[in-house]
Amino acid sequence: MPIAAQKHSPWSSRSRLRAAAAVLIAASLALTGCAGADSAPATEGGEAPAQLDKIVVVSFLPLQSFTFTPEMYAYSAGIFEEHGLDVQLQPVQGTSAAIQTLLGGATPITRVSTVDVLPGMESGQPIVGVGTMAYRSNLRVISTKENPIESAEDMEGKVIGLGSVGGTSEKMLNFALDDADVPRDSVTRQAVPVTAATYELVKQGQLDGYVVSLDTSIGIVEQNEDAVSSPAGLVDAPERQVWITTKSNLEDPGQVEDIERFLAAIKEATQELIDDRENDFANVLATLRDSGDWDFAALKDDAIAVQALETYTTETWIDSTGTVGLLENDDDYWTDIYDAYVDGGLLEGGGDPSAWITSDLLPAN
Repeated sequence: MPIAAQKHSPWSSRSRLRAAAAVLIAASLALTGCAGADSAPATEGGEAPAQLDKIVVVSFLPLQSFTFTPEMYAYSAGIFEEHGLDVQLQPVQGTSAAIQTLLGGATPITRVSTVDVLPGMESGQPIVGVGTMAYRSNLRVISTKENPIESAEDMEGKVIGLGSVGGTSEKMLNFALDDADVPRDSVTRQAVPVTAATYELVKQGQLDGYVVSLDTSIGIVEQNEDAVSSPAGLVDAPERQVWITTKSNLEDPGQVEDIERFLAAIKEATQELIDDRENDFANVLATLRDSGDWDFAALKDDAIAVQALETYTTETWIDSTGTVGLLENDDDYWTDIYDAYVDGGLLEGGGDPSAWITSDLLPAN
C-alpha cells in the first residue's frame, strides 16, 4: 500500500489553518478536558485504534516550510492515528504566541528555539523541555557573488537585513559575531521582509545581505545566478530547537500519555524521512502532495524540496556528533547553551538548567 494511502484524519486542512487563535484556545481547552479519558493504544500491526484522543499542537510559523515536515508527514501519512492521536496542527503568530498558548493550556506541546524559551525558564515559567527536534540552526545569509558573505567575519562593517530586530535571527547573529570576535555594533541591522523579493535590495546595494530560512535561501539561489547562500557562522551558534510542555502537564497522567504518543509519532515520522533519502524523498513528497493538506511553493518544486530535506535529514534532525539519537536531549550541551547565553548577556546566570529538561517522555530506542 502506498504511504499516502494511510492518511485518514478527520480534520480538514482548511478549518485547521483558518481558525483564529482565540477560537483555538477555547476549543482546545475543551478538548484538553477530555483528552486521555478514552485512550486506547495502537493495535498490533500499526493500525489506528478505534478511539483517538484529540489534541491541538501549535507551531510558531505557518505550516508552509520543510521545517515542519515531521509534523506534516506524521499527519498526512496517518502516523499520529497509529499512535492513538487525532492531531490538529495549528499555526500561531510567532514563538511568544506558541509559548503563551502552551502556558494557557490550549496545547500540551510545541517546539521552540532555546534562545526564545530559556529566558522564560530562567525567570520561573513552568516550562520543561521534553525532546530535541533540531540540533542546529538552519538560518542562511543571502548575499551576492560580487560581495559575498560567507562567514561571520565577512559581516563586520556591513548592513544585514533581519526579519525583525530583536528576534531569533538577530540573537543567532549576535552569537555568531561573538564567536568570531566581531563587535556586535560593527554590524548595522535593518528590518526587512525575509522573502525572495528582498534580494533586489541586496543587488541594489542597500543591503549587504540578509538572514533567511533554509527553504527561502534555496529558492533564491535557484532563481538568481548571482546569489550566494551561506550559513556564515549562524549554524554553529549555540542553539537547539526543543519540544516543550508545562510542569502541570507532567503531573497529569492523561496529558503525559498523549505527549508520549506524540513524541513517538514524531520520531517514527522523522525516521521515515531519513530512510526515504535514498529515494530522493519520493515517497515523502508524494504523501505530502497527494494528501492535499499542504500548499506552499517549495513543496511543488522538486529541486528545492529535495535539497531542503537533504539538509534537514543529514544536519538538522540528527545530532552530527553521534552523541544522541533522534529527539534525544544532550544534557551536557544543554548546560553549555545556558552558559553561552549567560556569557552573551541573554540570561542572568545562577540557574540550574538541568531542572528544565527531561528525557522521561521520549520513546525507547
